[in-house]
Amino acid sequence: MGTELALDMLARWAQNAERYWYPIPGEDRLGCYGTGYDAWGVQTNQKYLAAMATLAVRGESVSGLDRQWARDRALAALRFSLWSHVSGQGTCTDGKGWGHTWISPLGLERMMHAVYLLEPELEPADHEGLRRMLTSEARWLLTDYHRGSETGIFADPWANSGRNHPESNIWNGAILWRTAETYPDHPDSDAWRERAHVFLINGVSVAADANDQTVVAERPVRERHVGAGFFPDYALDHHGYLNVGYMAICISNAAMLHFDTKLAGLAAPESLYHHQADLWAVLRRMIFSGGRLARIGGDTRVRYCYCQEYLLPSLLYAADRFGDQHALALAEEQLELMRIEAAHNADGSFYGRRLERLAAKSPYYYTRLESDRACALSQYCAYLPLTGYPGATRESFESSVSGGWSEAEHGAILERSPRRLAAFSWRAHQLAQGTCQPPDDPHLCDWERNLGGRVEFVSSQNAVQPRRIAERRLLSCWQSALPGGFVTVGAIMEGAEMVMAEGWNGTDMAVHHIAFAALPDGRTAVGLEFCRMGQCRGYVGAVKGMHFNLANDVYNDFERSLTVGGETIVLNSPAAADAALPLGSRWASVENKVGLVGIYGGDQLVVHRSCRRRGGAYESLFVEEICWPCISGPAWFDPGASLLDCAWAVLSSATASEVRGFAEDDLTGRLNFDAPDLRGVSVPGADGKNYFLVVNFGRQPEDVAPAEDVPGTPFKLGPGEGRILTAD
Repeated sequence: MGTELALDMLARWAQNAERYWYPIPGEDRLGCYGTGYDAWGVQTNQKYLAAMATLAVRGESVSGLDRQWARDRALAALRFSLWSHVSGQGTCTDGKGWGHTWISPLGLERMMHAVYLLEPELEPADHEGLRRMLTSEARWLLTDYHRGSETGIFADPWANSGRNHPESNIWNGAILWRTAETYPDHPDSDAWRERAHVFLINGVSVAADANDQTVVAERPVRERHVGAGFFPDYALDHHGYLNVGYMAICISNAAMLHFDTKLAGLAAPESLYHHQADLWAVLRRMIFSGGRLARIGGDTRVRYCYCQEYLLPSLLYAADRFGDQHALALAEEQLELMRIEAAHNADGSFYGRRLERLAAKSPYYYTRLESDRACALSQYCAYLPLTGYPGATRESFESSVSGGWSEAEHGAILERSPRRLAAFSWRAHQLAQGTCQPPDDPHLCDWERNLGGRVEFVSSQNAVQPRRIAERRLLSCWQSALPGGFVTVGAIMEGAEMVMAEGWNGTDMAVHHIAFAALPDGRTAVGLEFCRMGQCRGYVGAVKGMHFNLANDVYNDFERSLTVGGETIVLNSPAAADAALPLGSRWASVENKVGLVGIYGGDQLVVHRSCRRRGGAYESLFVEEICWPCISGPAWFDPGASLLDCAWAVLSSATASEVRGFAEDDLTGRLNFDAPDLRGVSVPGADGKNYFLVVNFGRQPEDVAPAEDVPGTPFKLGPGEGRILTAD
């Protein structure tokens, strides 16, 4: 596979990309890919030139490729980028010059490997333009850097502070260092190097750095530390949620400078590697063995794009810098994911069919996404020959990532084993997102509120924009890890902000209590939900307990099969119409991979189907929603009425017969307590043990006196806490 596949995909893509190529009028040596606008438009073009330069220099094995054409396109795109910079003579196609922003070095970092490859083709004017542009950016970063109204280098673990900038600190530090090393004769080169160290030390930074005496680049870490961008266990709150994608971006930008210094024969800064190995040790647990990021905190953007692309150079970096013995195999798995969708499109594009609607609505954003994948593939081709082989290992990847991880302050917890990836994130995108699935199948689930339930109130917000819902607010969360599992409990205010045209506003419609437990049997997760109306009568659009999001798109050939009772139900995608499909059973098996079982609070599982893609804000994935129960509105509920009071289980890597046996086991059922806010279930484990989950959804401590069939002695359970009990 390797570079041959990557180059072949790039060559096919380059032909398709011609539809978005724009020669600059009156400038016969300039052109751009995409809109040519400022901001992402500039970076789209810079990533395109990276791809074309790679084809020109490394594409000798690609049959039918006109390498001179690729070289001409790359040079025209590069020259447009130099010309339209604020230090140049021209403008972008929107009439603006680009540059001198916190994000302008990002596109430069992503294209510079291509500039080094093109070195023999560059003319004196190109070199002059590069020096002018790079030194102009470095000068601004040294003297005038700001994000928004605030100046200076900042770091804070919380996104709502406005100071969570780990990714831009890394790429800004990288461009400063690169420029200083490239032009050591410049009078500001030493100042740029020191400024680069400050940016980089505050890239992957944690609170402990404030007292860290470790000497990096001739100074203790604490002297350059300005704040923590990550939580102590390397959770990242970027964009306001647990952002696994940007954890990968922070690795990828270090990867680019790491390899580019090899390409260009430059020294790498010691500060570049600050906490990078620590972050990688966490991130690798959040990668499916199939090469896709396991975004346990969700994603605000298009599925399987952007951050996913830049995992590719990150994997090469992990192999070369950290000696990760599984990273190169994961990179090949990611290449295969790219190949599958490219083959589905058949026109050379990377996303042409799945993102057809986005391309029609926003060529600005669509070409950005296409160029990200092209850029990542070009980096793979440039960096793989520079990557040291870390050696073979007999240990499987799944064995190497088994175990637990948690970040209590952020409300995130994970437990992974060869049979199950289980996780829950309270501060996920849209809050409360769970995971329980085989870690070797990255295509099973979509993230948005997966296993977190869904309560939708009707308001003019979602009446006008169906994808937008009344705001939620996290009220509390608690978690506890145990060997091989965990339990977490929290509460969310549903309908936190309501608007009805014309003239009615409301707040705080219902409190949604959720408990999620990964049992220490390596297979089972159990969920409990209780949602009750507040003081206001509420107009409810839909209530979906459990809410298991089953992806049904290109990576499974648009077909899912469910075993329900003695029959098989086939779900072809897209559905003919939006509809709720009752399954007539409280258990179902998804292709002998995941089992879903309703324990109490419903009469049958229901699949809520959609005739259009609905995965993510940009509707980029067909998703089946399997619910227990599923209440279709609109319907009115009185103050204090119960919307949800249910429990369910998810069995990872379980056959249909195992799921059926679990559902029909006499142990599987509800535990009854005198206290109205206690909830509990008993279930059989895959390890032959019997498990009992007890949760306190109330505001006061409760004494739990186990019944005859519950093991142990009486205990006290605090408000918003849960406990797993075991009996052999």
